[in-house]
Amino acid sequence: MKKNLHYLLLAVTVLLGLQATAAIPSGYYNTALGKSDQQLMLSLHQKIRNHYEVYYRNLWPKFETTDCSNGIIIDRYSDVQYTYQTGQCGTYNSIGDCYNREHSVPNSWWGGGKEDADTMYSDLFHIYPVDGWVNAERGNYPFGDCANGSARGTGKLGSCTHSGYSGTVFEVADEYKGDFARTYFYMVIRYMDRVGSWTQDNGYAVFTNSSYKHLTPWAISQLLEWHRNDPVSTLESNRNEAVYGIQHNRNPFIDHPELAEFLWGNRTGTAWTGSASTDPVISSPTNGSTINVGTNTGNGVSKSITVKGVYLTKSVTVAVTGTGFSVSPTTLTAAAVNNGATITVTYNGTATNATGRLTISSSEVSNNVTLTANYNPGGSGGETEVIETWEGCVANGNYSATSIQGHAFSWNVSNVGLYSGDEHSNGQMSCRYGKNNNSYIEMAEDVTDGASKISFYAAKWSSSEANPTLQVLYSTNGGSTWTAAGTCSPTLTWQQFIFNLNVTGNVRFKIAQTAGARLNIDDIAITSNSAVAPEPSISISSLVQIVAVQGNTSSFVTGTVVAENNNEAITLTVGNEFQLSLNMRTWTNSLTLDASGEVFYVRLADTGTIGEYHGTVTASTSRLNVYADVTGIVNPMAGDVNMDGTVNVTDVTALVNYLLGGNSVQINTDAADLSGDGSVNVTDVTMLINNIMESRSFVMGRGWDAVPVDGGILVDNPVGEALEVYDFDGNCVMALDAAGETNVNLPMGIYVVASDTASRKVVVK
Repeated sequence: MKKNLHYLLLAVTVLLGLQATAAIPSGYYNTALGKSDQQLMLSLHQKIRNHYEVYYRNLWPKFETTDCSNGIIIDRYSDVQYTYQTGQCGTYNSIGDCYNREHSVPNSWWGGGKEDADTMYSDLFHIYPVDGWVNAERGNYPFGDCANGSARGTGKLGSCTHSGYSGTVFEVADEYKGDFARTYFYMVIRYMDRVGSWTQDNGYAVFTNSSYKHLTPWAISQLLEWHRNDPVSTLESNRNEAVYGIQHNRNPFIDHPELAEFLWGNRTGTAWTGSASTDPVISSPTNGSTINVGTNTGNGVSKSITVKGVYLTKSVTVAVTGTGFSVSPTTLTAAAVNNGATITVTYNGTATNATGRLTISSSEVSNNVTLTANYNPGGSGGETEVIETWEGCVANGNYSATSIQGHAFSWNVSNVGLYSGDEHSNGQMSCRYGKNNNSYIEMAEDVTDGASKISFYAAKWSSSEANPTLQVLYSTNGGSTWTAAGTCSPTLTWQQFIFNLNVTGNVRFKIAQTAGARLNIDDIAITSNSAVAPEPSISISSLVQIVAVQGNTSSFVTGTVVAENNNEAITLTVGNEFQLSLNMRTWTNSLTLDASGEVFYVRLADTGTIGEYHGTVTASTSRLNVYADVTGIVNPMAGDVNMDGTVNVTDVTALVNYLLGGNSVQINTDAADLSGDGSVNVTDVTMLINNIMESRSFVMGRGWDAVPVDGGILVDNPVGEALEVYDFDGNCVMALDAAGETNVNLPMGIYVVASDTASRKVVVK
């Protein structure tokens, strides 16, 4: 059963003359150029997501390349000088005993992992060799500043002193703070489809699924501070190149540190041009965004807006258009905008659903923002809404049990306060519930015309808060007894909740918190019993294209269904080429949403076939049907040169024949461009052979028979097939037919594991 190895020998011959280069491959980040915020994050994710995984047990020798200097391990947790070959753990009882493999993002945060199941379990970009004892002391605590912490190696362990979090944290030495910050930024990008669920143990303090940024506010602030204060070092750049040589993906935040500002910092909302540009930019409010000023109930309504920019050198003019809108001040200095300045937009108009435009401009830059506002003078009887806007009330700035005179009603409150300038509000003022899950506001007077509806806007105060639940109750006997009208669960998205009723006579309302922590509530509107119910409406946000790799789990995109004046459950459906989910765990073609709408996710159902897919997401009730187009594209698997759905030695053959044949052989050039430099050349042959020889993802994970292990090879033979092992002289050195995995001891060399039914498999030791 001697095999023909001609093409494979040719490929190996080509490999021998190649040398690695230490530079960002030309065009590596081209697909991210011109994008901002979520689209920028998605483009970077798609670039680095398909890295080549190495077994966790095989990481030890990789440290010689990634984290070693003259045979000594570079330990970022201690000053101990470990010898690369002899210092591995082992048992440890104190500092200096041995070094181990530290998951800088603890694997317990995602529920514990195994190397055969979780790519991030052996991702070298977040695994460092560090002192075993210090690693154990760090445990699964987040990174953070702890000014009064106790020493652990070169780090400290103690209560966090960075604003926004007070739990226990581990503070590394100053010279490595930026390294770990950029490591965490990398993990968000590389695993953006999973990182939002890494909230077990202490992971909740760092990661969140409440926004596409996937980091809690304090974690963003802390990591950006470390990133800015500790720039990329030569050591870090060299490690980036070393890991790239092994995994064939890169850390974008080492190559382009400014990306952190575009995704989490002072340049959000700005398109990335591929460099650390110092062009002047107004980052807030975002160009093209919409701001709701609030409801004018007769005395006008105002909204404070922060104007923030970077690199401005010219003064800024502020102007509004639209009947009823005004703004103050109308001029800001460049220094004020760079530091963050406040303007106040006021609506004194008498139109409902009024719109205007806010323009912030200079000779350097210009941002335009859409303004919206409403008018409702209040009153009683007929079809009038009475709206509690809180405008004109006194901000008490604390949570208390007291009586409050609101704009429209008198209220009794518990663990509630009035605050000015919160992010979530319609206008200047809003009501904020405290952290206790028994907070409430209760009307101290009746509406005399009954009620057909009550609505309000609400959102949880920050991403770090526990998810709240509100219960709406009404009383027709002056508050002696209460009847439940329904519940709602506000999220980080500022949205309106509507409860339809049929209550006559005197009525008052109570909005009580039954779960969760802080939240804001504003514009509580009570519609009289004789009011004509407004027409319901439903809308679906536009959906960006889904990008997937053949044979891999599809990525997903986020959409939102928003409904107004609707009291029916909403059915969301999509064609069979796509799937829907509310939690990114359970996927189906049909979902039932709340009457007010919800956030949902869409992915491709099958990535087995390369090509483009088109579908329609439909949101419907008994009265309404609305649609949104969804598209997806399945790109070829990196390395699947001959497009047969697997990556193996036949792809090496096809690629070599393509190069030797003057490009006359038909291959998938996108799959063949493993280096990402925009061309197919001998470098790609090198990378493909290295991937096949070394990478678990392209060996057993892709249907291959064998992988190298210490002293030989590990052969996987699940069905007990007759296999033979050949050396490169064509000699059969072993035959085996035992089912399962078999360790075969062999001298150093290159071997082929072959059968009558399987492709030739190459193993190097």
